[in-house]
Amino acid sequence: MDIYAEIAGIKKVQEETLAMLKDLHNRGAVGNKDKVYDLTDLEGLLHISRRTLFKHLSSGILGHSKIGKKIYVSDKELQQFLVSNKQVN
Repeated sequence: MDIYAEIAGIKKVQEETLAMLKDLHNRGAVGNKDKVYDLTDLEGLLHISRRTLFKHLSSGILGHSKIGKKIYVSDKELQQFLVSNKQVN
């Protein structure tokens, strides 16, 4: 049996499981009813680069959770980030 094929199969199952968990969480079936965003979602919502996202995550400005290698930001954490960085004209 090819070890690389087995590893690829395991990674695929892990990605599918994480996607299902995110979907369940977003529908309120798991934990609280906060929506959860991954980094791709946040790039589109905030119109910023992945590098900028990592800067905010690593500095602690934007709270997050990590499942495996995937990073998620709850709607509550996103709202706190937006309020704390609000610019007044």
